[in-house]
Amino acid sequence: MEVSAAILKRASIRRWKPDLVEKGKLEKVLEAGRRAPSWGNTQPWRFIAIQDKAMIEAVGKASGGQGTISTAPAIIVCCGAINDLSLKQHRQALVELRDAGVAAWTDEILDNVVLASDVFAPYLLGEPVMKVKVGEQIMIATAYMTIEAVNQGLGTCWMGAITPMEVHKALSLPDNIFVHSILPVGYPDQDPVPRPRKDHSDIIFWEKYG
Repeated sequence: MEVSAAILKRASIRRWKPDLVEKGKLEKVLEAGRRAPSWGNTQPWRFIAIQDKAMIEAVGKASGGQGTISTAPAIIVCCGAINDLSLKQHRQALVELRDAGVAAWTDEILDNVVLASDVFAPYLLGEPVMKVKVGEQIMIATAYMTIEAVNQGLGTCWMGAITPMEVHKALSLPDNIFVHSILPVGYPDQDPVPRPRKDHSDIIFWEKYG
């Protein structure tokens, strides 16, 4: 499917056909998330793909009993790793960019300019800012996955109204990982009407605001 067509077709799906989602299609959706842009190449996302019905129901129960989650044939639990934005791991990610020929930083520039500026290095601003930055990147990756799901003939619904700590417990996740959101995935059993969007003139400006 052409990208623009997939973007226009994407909608929040809350009812699912009973058909199982082929693993190959789910892998393509996950790969779209893996390919998303990330801050300094840190890639602080972790995606837990679940197709086991009992586990999906457990996550749905931990998410306030939301049927959109518990009845889905598959879910992707989108998590974040704050440590990926630590000085050590951020530096390693930037070195990998350099080694790949993306950037030409010397060690001096890397350590004394890039990683010494809170504009480029969120760790300097503390864990709350790091968590926000990780969350931003997870949302970008999630958006990529929703579009690829459409391309695979699937539907999704971005679920952010959950109880992260309860889902964390249900999945027995380590302390250094936090739950951000959940993406149910399946074959749509509904065809929602397009959601209203603000007019172009309300949100798009050329050359200057207003």
